[in-house]
Order: sequence, then structure tokens, then C-alpha cells
Amino acid sequence: MNDSVQVLIVGAGSAGLTLAIDLARRGVAFRLIERSTEPFAGSRGKGLQPRTIEIFEQLGMIDAFLAASAPYPPIVNYGKGGEEPQRVRGEVEAKAGEPYPQSLMIPQWRTEAILRARLAELGGRVEFGAELLDFAETGGGVQAHVRSGDGEEIIACSWLVGTDGARSTVRKQLGIGYPGETGTFRMLVADLPVANLPADAWHRWPRAPGGQFALCPLAGTDSFQLSAELIDGEEPERSRESIQAMIAARTGDASLVAGELSWTSIYRVNFRLADSYRRGHAFIAGDAAHAHPPTGGQGLNTSVQDSFNLGWKLAAVLAGADEALLDSYETERRDIGAGVLDMSRGLLSAMTDKADMHRGRATLQLDLHYRASPLTAEHRAKPGGIRAGDRAPDAAILDPVGTAIRIFDLFRHPGFILLAVGGSAEIPASVDVHLRVVEVDRGPASYRDAGGELRWNYGLTGDCLLLVRPDGYIAVAADVDRADLIEDWFCRWIEAARAAA
Repeated sequence: MNDSVQVLIVGAGSAGLTLAIDLARRGVAFRLIERSTEPFAGSRGKGLQPRTIEIFEQLGMIDAFLAASAPYPPIVNYGKGGEEPQRVRGEVEAKAGEPYPQSLMIPQWRTEAILRARLAELGGRVEFGAELLDFAETGGGVQAHVRSGDGEEIIACSWLVGTDGARSTVRKQLGIGYPGETGTFRMLVADLPVANLPADAWHRWPRAPGGQFALCPLAGTDSFQLSAELIDGEEPERSRESIQAMIAARTGDASLVAGELSWTSIYRVNFRLADSYRRGHAFIAGDAAHAHPPTGGQGLNTSVQDSFNLGWKLAAVLAGADEALLDSYETERRDIGAGVLDMSRGLLSAMTDKADMHRGRATLQLDLHYRASPLTAEHRAKPGGIRAGDRAPDAAILDPVGTAIRIFDLFRHPGFILLAVGGSAEIPASVDVHLRVVEVDRGPASYRDAGGELRWNYGLTGDCLLLVRPDGYIAVAADVDRADLIEDWFCRWIEAARAAA
């Protein structure tokens, strides 16, 4: 059997699901296949960083995630013998324009369940039990050989995206190197109820006999995530009885009672970054492109942001934009992946050497930017605090009828947005066809920055035009009378291929 589709996504974890949702809301025809026969059942990537939460708001899922999650609990470190436990709560100061200043805890299985539900609302689904066997470049696309319970088929697609994890079939068949190192640090991870342990703290025994040990309550469940450092060669039994014995030995508290395990895994730390994120008509994203230690909660979040960067670019090229737009995916995201990997390595070193679980602002992923991207153009004589390439902050404004709204309400629109702040120069109709123009303080029928929050949050020093990309980053910043620069950007990146046709 043969089938054709615009995009084939291989792997239905958080990265694949995010990409599928973004493509679905843009009307792109795709299939999402997953080799496993059922959804992932573990808590593994249990932290959502603020930037990822903002993306989920843009994708229409914020209420579901806020209802199913909770802020990270304070850490309680237990010493030896009669030492008093130390309670530590990490505080990170929020900046203006950041509506979700705290990381949220939610088991990975629940994150992916919410993503699948949103995908279903948009008419999409995951094809479980469908395995990519091989694929070949055809010149104008890819032919993929897939096997499922219904047999084997050839799927012809314009673009293939591998979001199929650290052991990625797509990456291996593309011949993309995955250099790095496998660390010596190993740990047992498990999800289970633990009786007689308060669920109001992340309980840690950093100097436990046998290695570091922790029990972290999982928001919205009656379970804890257990993590236990393992010595070289140690292969613990994963029965309830063995885990019960480990809890007693590591904590010294015989009152803690282990329940039945719902998921277990042996984790070995890896530090890896793919040599390339693209070959021809195929891409990799998420863990297929980078492997992080769990410290800092960066892996799942970086993966989601890979997909959110790629989705709008694929849709634009499928609609006729210059294929050079897709080159910016690797340019932008591989540098981010390398930086996050370095940060995660440092956090792991601090945890293993000093038992330090402090996480700074960098883990929130709000300050990541694309200032050096070929898609970025800062034209203002006096740029101010927020520049082209930066994340566009939130702000409270009034709509044309006086109703209070947020800038982020407007960002739920899947296309480009031009914020025209102040001034009176006309926005040409040729620009208007590409995007949604939001005029602020430009007359009685415009939006109003009544409290000055927009200008403050964006660090504006004068009237200006800000072209916001579909993924919430500023592509172009120009003085308010230079709409021609916005038009030039679209001619270069969006219209070039159409004009040449």
C-alpha cells in the first residue's frame, strides 16, 4: 500500500506531539507514527519550564496544563544521624512580561496525554505500533517504508522529521554523527506510592549509604518519583520488596512503606549533540538531536522548543516560501542545544560533587534568543532593552473597544504579528497580506497601551514596528516609518520562491 502526505513525523513523544499540533492548526497534512504500541507510562521528564508553558498557551492548552500541574515543592535535605533536615526553596526573580515565572511539575506521561488530547481536538492522532524501517531521498521528498499491525506500506512525504529519541532510527539512517560521552553516573528511577511520607516536599538524602537518594511527589497523583544513585555494575532488582528494602536502607526510616511500582528505568547520563539537524528533506529534533542529563529539567523543554521552531517554517515552505528558511532551524536550535547541554553538565557536576540542587534563571529558558540568526534584523537606531531575535514579552493592553487583554492572547494567532507601536505612518496593504497588524496607540480605533506596560516590558525608547514570528520571537525591529523593511523581510524569506516561480 502506498500513501502520500506533506510531513511524516517519526516518534510521538513530546517533541513529535508538539510538532503535530502545530502543523494541524496550520492545515498541514501529516502522519505521526510511533513504534511503541502504547503511550509512555513514566514520570521521567517531570518539569515544565516557563518558556515551554508559554508555548503550550500559544497552542491552546494552558488551562489543561495549569490544572494538571503544580509548582515545584521545596527541597528537604536530610543529613546523617540526628542532623536537622534543611528545607531549601529556590527562588528565581521574574522579569516584567513573564506570566509564568515558576517551573511546573507534571509527570511526563500526563504531559503527553494532554498533548494527545489537543491533537485529537485538531483532528489528528498517533499511529501506535507503526515502525519506520527505512527511507530514501527521492529528490523532491522522501519515501518511507513503514510496518504496522496492518502490514507494510510506503509513505511518500515532502518532509520527514525524526523525533524518535536518543536511539533515533532517522538520525542513524541519515548518517548523522551523535558525538559526546556516556557518563559514569547511573541511577534507578521509579514511580510508586510511598506511605507515611508528606507530599509537600522533594525529599533528598544526598549522602545516603549507597549513593544519593530522593523521593519527589508527583503533582496530581498519589505517587513519588524515586531516584537512587547506583554504583558501577549495580543492577538492582525492581520488585516492590527490593525497592522497600532500598528505601529503608537509604533513608534510615523504617516507617516508609513502598507501594506497587507503575514504572521503572535504569538511567545512565549521556552528553551528546548531533553533528547536524538536517539532511536533504529530513530533520531530527528533540532527543534525536541532543541528549541531556536530567539536572535542570532541560531535555523535554528543549525538545518542545525544537518542534515549535520547526513547525511554522515547514508550513511556510509547504505554502511556497524559500526553502532557505528551513536552514535556519539548525542554525538557531543547534546552538541552543549546545548551550543547554553545557548548562546541564554544570548542574550535574554541582549535584554530584556538592549535593547542590540550586537552579538559576538560565534553566527557565526565557532568555534564550536568536539575535545571530539570519532571520533576525534589528534596524532601530536606538534598540532599547528587547531586541530583534529576543523572545517577545507579554504585556497588558486594551483592545479597540476598551477590553483588557494580554499581548499573549494575540499570539495564539498561528501567523506573523506586526506590532505597530505609536506613530501614524500607514502600513502598506502589501505587508498586511502576510500577517495580522496590531496597531497600538495609533488612533481611536487602535489598541492602547494605557498603563504603559507594553513599552516598559519591551524596553521601547520610541515608536517602532516589531515583527513577531509565529514562535513568539521578534524577527524584525524597525523605526515606525520603515514598513518597507518589514516588506523586504517577507520578500526575502516568504515570497522569494513564489516570485521566482
